[in-house]
Amino acid sequence: MRGKRRKEAKTSNLILLAMGLFALTFIAAMTAIFCVKGAVPDTLIQYTLGAGGAEALLLAGIKISKVVSGKSFGEGEDTCE
Repeated sequence: MRGKRRKEAKTSNLILLAMGLFALTFIAAMTAIFCVKGAVPDTLIQYTLGAGGAEALLLAGIKISKVVSGKSFGEGEDTCE
């Protein structure tokens, strides 16, 4: 059966992938704006990348709390189908 072979994507991995793609797109857009306008929206960059960093810290905290509580890495984590 194909469903058993295919490893389910974990929610945290999907969130990290989405964050990475967003950051890559955002940085490319800010580089293009800098090349065209010659100015950088510093506040926008600071808050956008700061929010991504906060999200990554929260995901790390969840992983650490699972390790401390004795759960293994993949055990009990939500999966998207």
